[in-house]
Amino acid sequence: MAALLKKRALAEYSEVIEELPKPKPLKKLCLSKKPSYPGTVDLELLKTCNSSESLQLLIELSDSLPSELEDVMSVYRVLMEHLHKERESAVRVKIVSILRQLVDKKLIESNCFLDDIVPIIKSETSHKVLAHLIETFHVLGKVGHNELRMQQKILHITKQYLTDKTHSVVSACLKVISDFTPVDIHSETNSLTLKILGEYSHNQDPRIRTSALQALVHLHNRGLKLDLSLYDEACKALNDDYEGVRMVALKLVKILSFSYADHMITLDGGTEKIRLCDDIFGKICEAINDLSKYVRVLAASLLGEMKHVSLHFLEQTLDKKLMSNLRKKRSAHERQKENYESGEWSTGQRWADDAPREELNIESVNLMSSGACGAFVHGLEDEFYEVRSASLDSLCQLAVCFPSFAAQSLDFLVDMFNDEIEDVRLKAIKCLGCISHHIVLREDQLETILGVLEDFSMDIREALHTMLGSCPLSTKFGLKLCIDNLLENLKRYPQDKLSIWKCLKHVGANHPYLTLPLVPELLGIHPYFDSPEPCIDDPAYISILILVFNAAASCPTMIPLFEEHTLRHYSYLCDTFPAFVSKLNLPNQSCTPSQVTSSTQHSRGFLQQVLDQIDNAECRSSSAKQGLLQIAIRDLEKLSTVEPSLSAAASCASLYIQCQLLLAKLLSNKNWMNPSVLSPLQNSALKSGLEQLLQLTYYLSHQFLGLYPEEIAYIRQLRVRALALQLVIVIRGSNVSALALCESFLEQVEALQSDLQEHNINPDSFTLAMFRELETLEEPKPGSVARLLQPLLQAYPCPSFHLNTSGNSLERIKKSKAVIHEPTGESDNPVKFTAGLVAGLTLDAQIENVNDVKNVRVKVKYPDQQVQLILPKLSEFKLQDNQNYRLYTVILLSHNVWSEACHVEISLVLDFSDTENIASMKSSGKPWFGSKMEDQTIPLCKPVLGYIAPKPAKKGI
Repeated sequence: MAALLKKRALAEYSEVIEELPKPKPLKKLCLSKKPSYPGTVDLELLKTCNSSESLQLLIELSDSLPSELEDVMSVYRVLMEHLHKERESAVRVKIVSILRQLVDKKLIESNCFLDDIVPIIKSETSHKVLAHLIETFHVLGKVGHNELRMQQKILHITKQYLTDKTHSVVSACLKVISDFTPVDIHSETNSLTLKILGEYSHNQDPRIRTSALQALVHLHNRGLKLDLSLYDEACKALNDDYEGVRMVALKLVKILSFSYADHMITLDGGTEKIRLCDDIFGKICEAINDLSKYVRVLAASLLGEMKHVSLHFLEQTLDKKLMSNLRKKRSAHERQKENYESGEWSTGQRWADDAPREELNIESVNLMSSGACGAFVHGLEDEFYEVRSASLDSLCQLAVCFPSFAAQSLDFLVDMFNDEIEDVRLKAIKCLGCISHHIVLREDQLETILGVLEDFSMDIREALHTMLGSCPLSTKFGLKLCIDNLLENLKRYPQDKLSIWKCLKHVGANHPYLTLPLVPELLGIHPYFDSPEPCIDDPAYISILILVFNAAASCPTMIPLFEEHTLRHYSYLCDTFPAFVSKLNLPNQSCTPSQVTSSTQHSRGFLQQVLDQIDNAECRSSSAKQGLLQIAIRDLEKLSTVEPSLSAAASCASLYIQCQLLLAKLLSNKNWMNPSVLSPLQNSALKSGLEQLLQLTYYLSHQFLGLYPEEIAYIRQLRVRALALQLVIVIRGSNVSALALCESFLEQVEALQSDLQEHNINPDSFTLAMFRELETLEEPKPGSVARLLQPLLQAYPCPSFHLNTSGNSLERIKKSKAVIHEPTGESDNPVKFTAGLVAGLTLDAQIENVNDVKNVRVKVKYPDQQVQLILPKLSEFKLQDNQNYRLYTVILLSHNVWSEACHVEISLVLDFSDTENIASMKSSGKPWFGSKMEDQTIPLCKPVLGYIAPKPAKKGI
């Protein structure tokens, strides 16, 4: 009995428990690629060839440096050996430059290289080679920026060559000192370094003086506070004969003005004390009259950074007094302003009523340094447009910070509207727009400003429209003058229609009470007679309505003046041009802003409800789920049309569900695994469905912006699933090679895995299983990959799409789109041209939510189904705000002879064929299904029609 119990106990306690193996972490897929290195250079020839042949051999080596460690070390040993023996300095320079390349690319170990090169630099006699060796030290220290001991050793060696007589060596040494001198240690070392650099700023060679001052500037940029004692040295350098020294000295004094702005200094030859920054401001102003154009440009640009200068010094920059016969001469603007303020002109009836009012005493005239006096006047009148442009930039920066200075500079900015250079005129207009909140435009200034509306350049006119929309006007007569000139501009240049409407929108909103007395005249309202109803299609009448309706939003007393047809036209504009019309509180208004907000919240809840229903339909039958998906697609498409703020989010979800539905339909037909048994009709349906699925996933991948990484992961995994289905069907349904298609698919899988790991996102069940199965393949051939993917596509259904709907986050999603304003497609007059030649057709379009306009193309489709993609110039895209552009270009059309005029379809598309290889759908040989050009592009808008008529060439008599 005891033996039986013992046996039972042993059996009970000796039971083996088997532990399941833990799942292995995902390996990163690596695709083996053959390296493509250029041919190697036989360095053994260096031992036998002459200097010229050695130099040619080294040039070839510098173009094809090796990357393998063994090859690099062998090259390094040969170069170091030849560097010891070579006598020609040019060859040694080339060897040192190749060694510097190896150091810069971190192909050799820094400390070993430093130990090998130190004996060479000590025995070097050529100054040119010595300069290149010190530059190599500089690169070596930059590469090993964390090794302070090595940098200190380089700094110690370099300082020994400061006494060299060659400028290239000394300049290289000063550059090393400025980069490797520690800035966080005790001040004695810093003072010694600054003293050394100050001494070299007096060197007889101007290139060394420039390098010394540049080293001081670089030390400041690294965090070292420069000593005030350098101010005298920098002031002397401002009068140097060499323009490079003067330019660096200007930067140095500007740095000192920021470090010691409120330090009081005594002027030369006097007892008066002024702030250091004011004195430096005057010295920079004097540089505006320098002989060198580059010094003047730098001085003009530095003035804009001197925002800590005193106001009375700043105002002197616009005070240019002209003397004639000891009488103060006033500018034309000053005389015109005085006449405007007095309200009367000289009639000549009274004796000397226009005589000069100021008489100057001869003894009171003092010849002295002008300082800041008239600096901006000289800069704006300079003969070089670069100086004028830099002066405008600085004037604008300072005027934004000083309102009183902005008011004084207004006349000078208006004068620049007549500059001969278009870029200067454009910059002056933009500068005036930047300071618009500090100024008020007078009528006499408006006459000069509005004359620019006749400029041929569209950029100038549109910039002026923007400026007029932001600037306040002083009187209603000025407002009427502005309106009349804008309407004349619209008549002369109809293509400015949208820009003028936007301008009048802001003009009306900014001047409601100046617009009020003009309403009867603008709208043609008569107190006794009924005027005819204007045509709502007239752009000039729409311009007046935009002005009046935007002014009425801030002036309630204006609304009772409107006639019945004017209120009807308001409703029409709200529907057709909602971006140009403000909301008015009309008596019969159908909805209030609170109701609109409530409607948006309901729409957001409805979108989330649709997505939740699809998520809960996973357990239903295949036919019931497909029916639910079709209903969801219909609801989301309707939501995208009625709710503009959620249009992009609804379109994105709708496209994803369409892909989900297409994928389910394709997989529900069991014959997709063996397409060869399908009938021609079924085979064609399978091809068409697969092409549509690939096209929709392509749209999803590139047409929507603002998606979170988790949402992008859903789309990318869906795209990979569609590509996997394509690969299986192509391999099963054709006998052509699918090697290129398989390689493209594996690249997409590898990129997807890297992106998921980077954002720490868990893949869905299909993607996770695919990663694990692909790890087991030793050689990913197309057949083995297809056999691996086929059961996975059947086993794992496509997951539902989830959008982050917290708060107002759905408004972040934007869809790339465009609106073509011209051509309108309504013209009945064809553009006639000789067949075989080209005809220009103007295209004016608004492009929204596009990251990179380099991918935008103009698509032209001719009646014979020929498709042409036109690449516009980058200069023709005008950035209006974030990711929104205006494209104004002329597209060139050409075709053979037509019997009668026909329409061509013109649209804008996105083309990502350079970044994503859509042509990978075609395998080598004859593809199983084709890929049209339309499948490789994403449409941004519906096509508009252009009416053209290619005519045969006329035969000569």
